[in-house]
Amino acid sequence: LIEWRDIGVANLPGVISLLAGLLMWVTSFSPVRKNFFELFFYTHQLYVVFIIFLALHVGDFIFYMAGGAIFLFVLDRFLRFCQSRATVDVLSAKCLPCGTVELTLSKPQ
Repeated sequence: LIEWRDIGVANLPGVISLLAGLLMWVTSFSPVRKNFFELFFYTHQLYVVFIIFLALHVGDFIFYMAGGAIFLFVLDRFLRFCQSRATVDVLSAKCLPCGTVELTLSKPQ
C-alpha cells in the first residue's frame, strides 16, 4: 500500500485522497448539510488534503495537466480572502413568511 510503483504513483496517497473525497461527499447530503452545517462546512476544508494527496497519487504528468485549473482556483481563493477583509454592518434583518431571512448590509467604501 505504501510502496511507490515504477510508473511514479503511490497507493496510500490515493487512499487518503479517496477518504477525504468520500467524507466531503457524505457530508454534502441535504440532511447533513441542513442539520449539521458546521460539520459540512469544516469537512469541505479537506479539499486541500484531497488535492495534495491526489497529486501525490496520480504523479507529475497528470497533475501538470490540471495545474492551470488548480492555479486559477488558488488565485480565486486568495482574491476572495483579500476582498473579505472589508467589514460591513447589518442595517436590518427580518424573517419573511416563507422562512427566508432578509439581510440589508451596508456597502463598503
